[in-house]
Amino acid sequence: MRSTSYVPARPRYGLLDIVGLLFRELLLMIVIFLVVFAIGAAAVLTLKKTYTARASLNAGVGQEYVYQPRVGIQQDRGSSPPTLGEVAQSEAAILNSREVRLRAIRAIGVSAFEHGKPTTASMAVREGNALKAIDDGLSVATAPLRSVIDLSYESDDAELSARVLNAIIDAYLARRREVFQDLSAPLIQSQREAFEEELAIADANYERFLRTNDIGDFASAKTALTTTYQSVLADRLSTEAQLNQANQRVRTLEAQQRSIPSEIVLQQDLNVSAQDLIRQARTERAQLLGRYTPDAQPVQDIDARIAELEALVATGTTVGPKEVRTGPNTVWNEIENTRINAAAERDALAARLAALQRQLNELLQRQARLSGIESRNATLLSNRDVLTANIRDFQQRETQTRADNGLVAAGADNVRVIERAAPPTRGASLKAPLMALAFLFAGFTALCVGLLRIFLRRGFVTPTSAARTLQMPVLAVAPMKAAKA
Repeated sequence: MRSTSYVPARPRYGLLDIVGLLFRELLLMIVIFLVVFAIGAAAVLTLKKTYTARASLNAGVGQEYVYQPRVGIQQDRGSSPPTLGEVAQSEAAILNSREVRLRAIRAIGVSAFEHGKPTTASMAVREGNALKAIDDGLSVATAPLRSVIDLSYESDDAELSARVLNAIIDAYLARRREVFQDLSAPLIQSQREAFEEELAIADANYERFLRTNDIGDFASAKTALTTTYQSVLADRLSTEAQLNQANQRVRTLEAQQRSIPSEIVLQQDLNVSAQDLIRQARTERAQLLGRYTPDAQPVQDIDARIAELEALVATGTTVGPKEVRTGPNTVWNEIENTRINAAAERDALAARLAALQRQLNELLQRQARLSGIESRNATLLSNRDVLTANIRDFQQRETQTRADNGLVAAGADNVRVIERAAPPTRGASLKAPLMALAFLFAGFTALCVGLLRIFLRRGFVTPTSAARTLQMPVLAVAPMKAAKA
């Protein structure tokens, strides 16, 4: 008999040693394999078939995903809408929400998830169990560049799978309408009414401002005042030129009038009495010659007198104006009338010029007063314009919000059901892969038990392990004899 020697060193095995020792433990490994495989196969055979209902939705980019400012008007360079993948992910988040699943459970009933088993638990517990069942069976899949959302629900009842999935779709459609419903319509209305009250106050202040400053419309008044000032200024310049012309005309007429007499001789009679006396004396001499001779004394006296008269006439002093009649000068009178008219026109133009100057001064004062209150008018008018624009904007926004809410409530949204769930005709079972997995697990377990038996054994079982462990050559191996009784 050969006994096995024991040493404190752990035996060292090679690959061939391990294979050989595993064959020694083959019976134990087979038993372990059969036991584990039998347990796994029994568990796999108890599994039921599962039925997966499928549906799909198309989620496009709707108005709810486009940014719209609550106040003011959206500019052209607003934020860009999200991509189709982002919209699909957002809709998938609503699909996966607890509220949607709870509504689906309440729509089909909690008892549908209890498989006809009576229970005395509270409704909250029963709904929690149903939620857990939906969490385990529901799958929502999206892709980054696709707008389609794929839904699937797996259970052991084909009809229940379709019912649950359709109930989830209906609950999701109703829930998303509530989520995306714009609730700002009453707030917009109240804000619009507040703006209308402020506009009424602003209108009253502006009307009081216009009434206080005697203005109907500030812009029209300022424009009319500017136009009137320009017209009056042009008239004043024209009148001033006409007045200078009238003054010069009056001065010219006065100068002409001073050089012309106001009265002239209308008629003048000459004094010719000496010539008459000469003619009478000559007549008397002729008569005397009829009675006397030329040497007679009467004739000589007449001749002497004629000679004296002729000598007097020859001196030129005997002829002159005897009677002169004078009267007004017509030229002077005409110039006087013209001067009077020119003076009257000059005075009228001077009065007109003074009146125009007063009007210009008044217009300048009114312009200065309007310029002084222009900033106040601009402030009041700007307040009215801003409030009016805000009211118009809020009225438009309120109308659009109500119309959009009505359309959303009626089902006009960006989500379309491509395909609803139908009861699946074929069930899926994992018995074959699970059976293969049980087989592999049983083999792995048996191998681990065999290896464990090998490495936990003490002593040298093979010559090669003894030589390798003791680093000494094995010269001979004697067979082991059976022990005597």
